[in-house]
Order: sequence, then structure tokens, then C-alpha cells
Amino acid sequence: MEIQTVLIAGAGAVGTLVATQFQKAFHDRVGILAGGERLSRYRRQGFAVNGTPVDLRFVEVGSGETFDLVIVACKNHHLPVILADLESHIGPQTLILSLLNGITSEEKIGAVYGSERLPYAMIVGTDAGFVDGALDYRSEGLVVFGDARNEAPWSPRVAAIAHAFDRARIAYQVPEDMLNRLWYKFMFNVGINQTSALIRRPFRTFKGPDRNPHAFALMDAAMREARGVACAEGIPLTEEDIALVWRTVDTLSDHGQTSMLQDVQAGRKTEVELFSEHVIALAERHGIEVPVNRTLHAAIRAIETSYGEAPR
Repeated sequence: MEIQTVLIAGAGAVGTLVATQFQKAFHDRVGILAGGERLSRYRRQGFAVNGTPVDLRFVEVGSGETFDLVIVACKNHHLPVILADLESHIGPQTLILSLLNGITSEEKIGAVYGSERLPYAMIVGTDAGFVDGALDYRSEGLVVFGDARNEAPWSPRVAAIAHAFDRARIAYQVPEDMLNRLWYKFMFNVGINQTSALIRRPFRTFKGPDRNPHAFALMDAAMREARGVACAEGIPLTEEDIALVWRTVDTLSDHGQTSMLQDVQAGRKTEVELFSEHVIALAERHGIEVPVNRTLHAAIRAIETSYGEAPR
């Protein structure tokens, strides 16, 4: 199949970034899913990318317009609503790509719409920040996707999505071992999302030879616990994978922020259940100790549950 139309479900940092990338090549055949108050807000506030207003097309929930490719880019706790909103927009041949954090979204989406529609996927290396329709970024990042294993020739669904990315000039990679790379991103996020949210510092704190040694130690310890549960699950992450995380961090903008830090600063629910909470659950399955992630989980839950409290 050839992908001609694209729907973005979730217009935060990643969703808006991908929508504007596709729009350059696909024009009005790209839409952002919205309905009710959300649609009214999108139209009222407008969108801008790096300070330049952009004109995005909105597709109203329930309109019945189907798409060749649906990219899900919402927060994990919004996924049940998004899955319901997508019902009238999934056609017989629709492919789905999930760019959610964590390692569980493909299973959840596949349970509703069929696992045959969606290869695994993630986005790495982007420093996109998003506030009230304003997207700012220096690094677009890289979309990594594919079946669990990928050898030439790629499966028809992977080849079709790759061709669409080629047309839109979206940087991507199809690794031979996609599950391994998905767990690599999970390890990365367990470290940097949670540590940055706790100490409320941007990427600069974690970069280069002058990085904060205490922030480095905390993030590194959290990642190593995630690596331990990955290996117990049969996903062999290595010291080189940890080194790759730090090389990737060094490419990000000094003032860029993780999605979890942005959530904490805005007083929103975080995705901590995707990171330390999932590490803890897997560790308990395998009898592994993960004290750093237990502490991070408690600390971030404390932050979430203290929003709005007046200082004494």
C-alpha cells in the first residue's frame, strides 16, 4: 500500500512536530484529531513552531474520515480516550504508529484495533518543548520503528511507513532488533525523565564534561536498574547502550526539557507509571532490587499530590 493520508492523535510536542513535518509534503492530507472543547481550544489558540505560526488542519472526532496512517502521540493516561475517539477514523487498511513513551502502548492499541496494524515505534533525540500551542525545538530527533525483527526485505507495513517518512523527509531508522531499541529508549527515559523532573533542571545539567555529578549519578543509577530488569526480560542492554544515552544527551539543546519536567512545572499528571512504576513491577516479578526507582517513584508521586498546596 502507499500512504496518502495521515492523522495525528495527540497534539503535544511530539504530535505537533510530526504533523508539521508531514504537512510539508502531504499538505491538506494531514490532520490533527480533536473534538469538543479541545477542538475549540486548538482553533482559538492556534499553533506556532519556533515562533512562526502554522496553519494546521483539524479533523473532528466522529466525522468518519478514515486515514492510511494514524500516529498516536498523546500522553499515556489519555490513551483510552484517544482509542475511543479513533473509532470512526480507522479503515480496513489503516496502519498505526505509536510514539508514546514506555513499552506498553502497542499492546494496548493492538488489543483494540489489531496488532497487525502497528509495528513498534519510538522517537529519540528530540528536545521539543510545547506550551499552549507553541512548539520550540532545536533537534527533530529520530523515529525508530519496525517489526520486532527486521531483515531485508522489510514487511509491507514497515516499507509503506518508511516510504511515507521518505516523502516527508522525516529522519527514521529501522533497526534489525526493534524490541532491543524500544527497551533502550525505556532505559533512557527512566533515567532522564524522572531525574530531571525531580531536580527540575533542563538538559544542560546532564550534558558534557561539566554535567552535574550528582544528577549524573542519580540518572545513571536509575538507568542501570532499568537495564537490569530488561536483561531479566531477555532484552540484553549493554554498557555501550548506556554510553549512547550520554552521547545523545550531549546533542540536545541546553535549555530543552523532558516531557516529565514540563508536566511537573505545569502542575500536570506525569507518566511516572510508565517508568519507575513499571521498573518496580518487573523487578518484583524477577526478584530484583531497584531502590533508586522506588525512591524516584515516591518522590514524583509526592510532587504530583502536592500540586496547589499553599506554602506554610
